[in-house]
Amino acid sequence: MRLIERAAFTLARAGARRLLCLGAPPAATLRWPDLATQWAAGATAPEALPWIAGAAARVVVMDAACVTDAATVAALAAAGDPSPLRASDALLRVTPGLISEATAAVAAASAAATPPGTRPWTPPSDALVLRASDVPGRAAAVRALFARLGRPGDGWFTRLVDRRISRALTRLLLPTGVAPNTVTLTSIAIGVVAGGLFAVGGPGAGLAGALLFLASTIIDGCDGELARLTFRESPFGARLDVIGDNVVHVAVFGGIAYGLYRTSHDPWVALAGWALVVGVLASMAVVYLFVVRREPSTRQRALFEAFASREFAYLLVLLTIAGKLHWFLWLSAVGTYAFVAGMITLRRA
Repeated sequence: MRLIERAAFTLARAGARRLLCLGAPPAATLRWPDLATQWAAGATAPEALPWIAGAAARVVVMDAACVTDAATVAALAAAGDPSPLRASDALLRVTPGLISEATAAVAAASAAATPPGTRPWTPPSDALVLRASDVPGRAAAVRALFARLGRPGDGWFTRLVDRRISRALTRLLLPTGVAPNTVTLTSIAIGVVAGGLFAVGGPGAGLAGALLFLASTIIDGCDGELARLTFRESPFGARLDVIGDNVVHVAVFGGIAYGLYRTSHDPWVALAGWALVVGVLASMAVVYLFVVRREPSTRQRALFEAFASREFAYLLVLLTIAGKLHWFLWLSAVGTYAFVAGMITLRRA
């Protein structure tokens, strides 16, 4: 993704209604947000003047090489101080009459060149504001962007292990231009194959299934990372991710139960398997009703994020190696019903 594309999408996410881009438009086709955009040779060029005349009282001036986040831009635009504000050498907020001076200051990357009366503005503590105009700057921006890819529901083990692996995979996938939804479908396919291997039964097939399921969970983290890095998040992608997770769970849990019963013919294994599959189906229904169809409450969202974590994939590998897959059946069955009960209770609350 080009820096100018990232800047445009960041401004759009921050609530910008129109864009004025100074300089010649790139020859290559740009991926661009659905915003009215005017290109001009400079802030005093004739084609820029109508845009400036119709500008809002507060205008954010940002260098195309500025890597920041939408929340920071929105906070800068909404800051109560009426003075011109400077978040960094690459990010200012001014009135329309100061656009020419502000763009010159941003281009020069000089605080001394900012319009008279400009006051420093301190971004939020979690803000990202970096200028990626040279090789060290771009490297720092890449590190910062990847460091922000986790989700609030990530457990410590996910942050320590899964995210490190998924970020490395995401780095490899980014240059290919692969769509996040394609990665989601790949993760689902791998998870379903893992369930088929569990259904075969036997230590070798079971271990292969456990390792494939672990791979599926790690790849499942890459779709969201790609979407956030390239501004390709979508409601459909979020729904596909949730539905795919549940499809994989049904395949894997059902495969474990079937494989164990094939080799043991133990009625208790059959009972645990059926209880788990029914519990997973009930979980799917609850997720659809309380997460997909409507906005969950804060506590429901926290519970969903906690149960959506797939750190149990590592436990599954260990139990498979130890020959204790039947333990996993019972633990998972209890967990699914606890999740269903918790989501319903929190909804009533």
